[in-house]
Amino acid sequence: MDTVVQWNIRGFRRNFEDLKLLLNRSQSAVVALQECRLGEGQVPPRGYTLLLPRGGSPGGEAALLIRNGTRFSEIDLKTGLHAAAATISLEKTLTVCSLYLPPNSPVSKLSLAELFEQLPKPFLVLGDFNAHSPAWGDSRRDGRGRMLEEFTAENDLIILNSGEQTFVHSAYHSTSAIDLAVASPSIAAECSWAAHSDLCGSDHFPIFLTFTSNFSSNVNTTSFNFKKADWNRFGDLCKLSLDDSVADIERFTSKLLDAARSSIPFHKGTKNKIRVP
Repeated sequence: MDTVVQWNIRGFRRNFEDLKLLLNRSQSAVVALQECRLGEGQVPPRGYTLLLPRGGSPGGEAALLIRNGTRFSEIDLKTGLHAAAATISLEKTLTVCSLYLPPNSPVSKLSLAELFEQLPKPFLVLGDFNAHSPAWGDSRRDGRGRMLEEFTAENDLIILNSGEQTFVHSAYHSTSAIDLAVASPSIAAECSWAAHSDLCGSDHFPIFLTFTSNFSSNVNTTSFNFKKADWNRFGDLCKLSLDDSVADIERFTSKLLDAARSSIPFHKGTKNKIRVP
């Protein structure tokens, strides 16, 4: 079963030996790297091809490693964002994009939309978004996190994160969840997400995405159609069913999903993991 890895490596040369160990252990078909800080002439680990941003995308901060023998087609992205992408043949064909969004650089829905529109479906966008939101396990919500929540909902995208922390601040030892895996709906149900227990020399944990045995088949998937949601009804149902007495997380989630099913229609002909709105 093929594995895809994403990792903010915090310096390709600095953590090159750790990267080689990670590749040897995981035998990953594809690795999406961020904060590579690459210069010209960088040699990839043995057995892998290194893809850097092409076209209008600035280089050095995002890259893909693709295992030799894996069929792929590089995508010439037209974007000002730090991104590299390729369409790759695993059990089935999908697009993998590595993305790095610096914390202090402005990012708009438009710039994200222009990038995502260039990615053939199904796709995985893997990267350090530097976006905070409880929706994917962070303890706080910032402006970029709120924008990303809206962007994924408006474009029917699924964030695969489990809620685990992905970043450890080297000075304060605080943690956050800023490394995200964003998927188109058709592959989300067949993909599992897990963070490594070792930082491997970086301040971000490597993240492993593995596909189920159903990945090679054509599976119709389903998600909520947020564009047709009755948000007033959803809010009213939440007020009625959610109160201080709902302390158990499973019961809370169940009641929240009941409210969603009663006020948000599904896309037709789909059946997939349900996203909590």
